[in-house]
Amino acid sequence: MMWREILTGWIPSTSKASKVACVMFTVLLLLSFLVIGIVTGVNFKNNSQEDQTRGLLSDDITPIPFQYKGDRGRCSDGWLSYKNTCYLLVNVYETWELSQSFCHNHGAHLMVVNSEEELEFISRVVQKQTDYWIGLKRDKMGKWSWVNGDDYHSAPHFWDENQPSHRGMESCVHLKGTDSVRRKLLHDADCHSEHYHICERKLEKGMW
Repeated sequence: MMWREILTGWIPSTSKASKVACVMFTVLLLLSFLVIGIVTGVNFKNNSQEDQTRGLLSDDITPIPFQYKGDRGRCSDGWLSYKNTCYLLVNVYETWELSQSFCHNHGAHLMVVNSEEELEFISRVVQKQTDYWIGLKRDKMGKWSWVNGDDYHSAPHFWDENQPSHRGMESCVHLKGTDSVRRKLLHDADCHSEHYHICERKLEKGMW
């Protein structure tokens, strides 16, 4: 048998089958690598696009979502108009000082509550369960004052029940979010806590 194989070059069928199987395995392996490479390239491209999208979105660091659908009157875009006053609802969590600084940089100050009608108006346009900083603060001597210089004692007060509580460092004031009543009421709070805030500025006389 050995001599016939050597002289004629005859190879048993099992050896041929093994070679064919080896070739097929190699082809399948190459195809697998090719498919994996294509899939990896597509995923990398998609991930790169998602990263770019997230990068663009992250550039908007001071979003000011706005819920009120009424007429803004003579105020700038994004501001509300009420009785010759413009209001900006800033839906960004900040401390009281940073909130007042933001308003100042926009030619305004934190909201000063002058009347029950004004408080009713602002309570209708803000988010119900959310707290908003306003422009009332207590100094180290325990004296309350509005940021625009209005006399605290000559204006009406709209403190909630058992407020101000004077607990700890609660020297700043926000409108308390609630579902139990329609109108928001005043609560004192730690000035370093973070809440949304309301900016206010008067319309210029020439625009009345």
